[in-house]
Amino acid sequence: MTLAKGKWEDFHCVVRAWRLAGWAAHAWGNLGFQQLEEVWNLAPSLPGFCAFVPGYAVARGWIVEGPVGYGVLGPEYEHPDTLIVDIGGSLQVRACIKPGETTIEYSHDYSSERRFARATVADGMVVGMDGYLAEPRDWARVARLLLIAEEPTDLEAEGIREALRNMVGEEQGAQQEFDKYFALTGPEILAGPEVIVGRV
Repeated sequence: MTLAKGKWEDFHCVVRAWRLAGWAAHAWGNLGFQQLEEVWNLAPSLPGFCAFVPGYAVARGWIVEGPVGYGVLGPEYEHPDTLIVDIGGSLQVRACIKPGETTIEYSHDYSSERRFARATVADGMVVGMDGYLAEPRDWARVARLLLIAEEPTDLEAEGIREALRNMVGEEQGAQQEFDKYFALTGPEILAGPEVIVGRV
């Protein structure tokens, strides 16, 4: 099947969201690329895709009920033209995906404060970064998830990694913590440092 309908930029949003959903083991992230195209061609718009994919994928038998139900069946749509993918039991990660732009935020609530790290990539380059009380591992998490969503060239990937690595500062062990977390590629990247000790 070939992509025949809708805007390529919008379909590319769906693909970036799907990559993150696959990484996070969301049910709809386990669809094959041709299945993704099939749903897109039936509802070739961001809000149409979000509304259509859950029921269609279940009806076609592409998503089956598991021990905890059907899982996450699709991305959310937020106007204007933004797909939302939330990841983690405490929703630590929020990806906002627009045509030509991906923003990833990692946040963690502790005590009465919320720490976060957030970065935006457009055309393979980091175009915005901000955070509050962010740990080096938080910047590494954001960097790794941007690479998963974007699938950049090697040169672009290095630029993304370096831009976010530069946010951690020169404190003792900060660069090493960033590198340790950035080297992780699976969902263990969301684990706390007490779980990651000795890895990599």
